[in-house]
Amino acid sequence: MRHFPGLRRLAVACVLATPLAAWPASDPNVMQSYTLRLPVHFNGDASLQRLLLPAQVLANLQSGGMSDLRIFNGQGQPLSMAWSDSASLRQTENRKLVLPSLPVMGAPDAKDLSASSLRIEEQQGKRVVQIDSGGAAAGQQSGKVLGALLDTRAIADPVVDMVLDVDLPDAQPITFIVQASADLKGWRPLAETVLYRADAGADHLGADHVELPGASLKDQYLRVSWTDAGGHVAPVTMRSATLTTARGVGSAPRVSAALAAPQLLNPYELRFALPFATPLAALKIKAAGNNFLIPVRVLGRNDPGQPWTSLTAGVIYHLQTAGKVQDSAALELPPTAFREIKVEADKKSAGFSAAPDITLEFEPAQIVALVSGPPPFTLAAGLANAASPYLPMQSLLPGYRVAQENSLPLATVNSAAAVVQATASRDGVPARNLALWGVLLTAVLALAAMAWVLLKQNDKGPAGEQ
Repeated sequence: MRHFPGLRRLAVACVLATPLAAWPASDPNVMQSYTLRLPVHFNGDASLQRLLLPAQVLANLQSGGMSDLRIFNGQGQPLSMAWSDSASLRQTENRKLVLPSLPVMGAPDAKDLSASSLRIEEQQGKRVVQIDSGGAAAGQQSGKVLGALLDTRAIADPVVDMVLDVDLPDAQPITFIVQASADLKGWRPLAETVLYRADAGADHLGADHVELPGASLKDQYLRVSWTDAGGHVAPVTMRSATLTTARGVGSAPRVSAALAAPQLLNPYELRFALPFATPLAALKIKAAGNNFLIPVRVLGRNDPGQPWTSLTAGVIYHLQTAGKVQDSAALELPPTAFREIKVEADKKSAGFSAAPDITLEFEPAQIVALVSGPPPFTLAAGLANAASPYLPMQSLLPGYRVAQENSLPLATVNSAAAVVQATASRDGVPARNLALWGVLLTAVLALAAMAWVLLKQNDKGPAGEQ
């Protein structure tokens, strides 16, 4: 039997030269494996304590499900932990109520509802709201719809959200102002929002749901008015409003991080790649300049080779109307992590004159830890492909009840303001595909080299045997 020492040496060399599909993973139970390490201070001697994660931590996580998170004691041992999701931090009993709107009628030459008091009348079997003009006949007042009234006197629970069922004029930003009153005379402001419809049949852009800060509307009326960019009453039709009430509101606020230097490809396209695996809850976008209104669409993907997925659409604006400044709310996003984000401005608008200021918002996240071992304690985060460390909450709290962990002592972590350095997002072949092609080409070259050596050895064989 013939041996080919050259072939054996070449095979060994090819094996050593072939790139590995995956490098050995760092040990998730070793504190030095993590890119971010922050001091943790526990509150007193309680054995079970909770910790709300700061934005700096959320913006450094590299594994899905926030699996690359640990707390180490002074001996380098990881503590036992359980995960408390955002639902436990926002325990409420929600109820939706649909209220018909009562039109507020005024004189044909009326411009707005400012500083006006109202009265409710019965006309032809219908309830109509009139501006109280101090004795003028009702017939002299009716002629123009200036707004709508909602009877919320019977709603006992706090109201946290309102969705308007309205028809809008085309291509006009319309400002909706929500106010409350107990006597239809003195009105207190509650909220504002701007809606926009590009053309007939198009969906509304902007926050058609108006967030209310747990407003108490018992024995109150709501007044909704609408004005155009000039501050005059707009031709809007409002049919009803859907109010969401919440009983037992006790939620933790969202945390946020600033996005540094996003890439503006052109006035209508902004892209950036996110260096973390945590899902975003919302994007707060503030364009440069004053008095702007830009309809936008937000898209996401996880790899340059993937198609873009539409996430949300809305309007960003900064307007000065009747001496008041109005800024758009954050754009809400679905609870799915995307590594690349694209913001497209409507080409019917002026677009972005410069890269806008962007704030990344995260849902609140909380963990519960069993405090053991000596201090100092360190919160560690940032390790790709780490396994989940979390125990069921029932393991740490036997007989667990929903949101029971919120009564535990609150630990603190020394963190800095979070600033995310976004990298440029570009189209192209996914990095994973490039690596796989590299492995495949190397293997093909290795096989070709071995075949060539084998042929050379066979060519020399007959001459050596003579």
